[in-house]
Amino acid sequence: MSIHYEDDGLLLQVFVSGFSNNAWLVTSKSRNQSLIIDTPGDPHELLAAVQDTEIAAVLITHNHWDHLQGFEDVMRVLDAPVGIGEADAPEVEKTGTSPSIDVSDGALIAVGDLELRAIATPGHTPGSTCYYLNLNSGHLFSGDTLFPGGPGRTGSPASLEQIIGSIGAKLLTLPPQTAVHPGHGDDTSVGEAKSDYDAFIARPRPEGLSGEVTWLGS
Repeated sequence: MSIHYEDDGLLLQVFVSGFSNNAWLVTSKSRNQSLIIDTPGDPHELLAAVQDTEIAAVLITHNHWDHLQGFEDVMRVLDAPVGIGEADAPEVEKTGTSPSIDVSDGALIAVGDLELRAIATPGHTPGSTCYYLNLNSGHLFSGDTLFPGGPGRTGSPASLEQIIGSIGAKLLTLPPQTAVHPGHGDDTSVGEAKSDYDAFIARPRPEGLSGEVTWLGS
């Protein structure tokens, strides 16, 4: 665990596990209320960190196993409502948990005096959802939709076109200074991502392109 960002109103902690998976604890300092974004494979540090705060929600960016690896362990300890994109919800329901938080496109999720907005970004999975906190410079929790250097992995050319559309229409319209906190690895910013995305869009794409794509190398 490490403190990733802190100011007078917000404490943002990251818990890294597995394939450099990032799980996030977003805390409203004035109300001492928090929410979790994705669940790490070994959640003991996360569960220790939440003992001194009230958990308002557990939000999942998408239904892949590495982002849900610690989900059942977390839910055995915490009595908190869960949100995940509707198309991805069956994977959570297999654990016996029924998602109850609305995370449809544009839905607002409160944590203390902070508010996150759900952004539907299908492509990596049909129900992929990012969460935007419009505070100070802004924070975007992008799951496996947007990374430094490219989009998340896609399984078909149609899915690649879908994720490119999601990123361009939904994420790169946010303020350029917005910090992008992805589901794996390091941060980027909306401004940095848009510059590379624009270069990618300006070039013709190879027929059948999908999989691991980079803005400048594919």
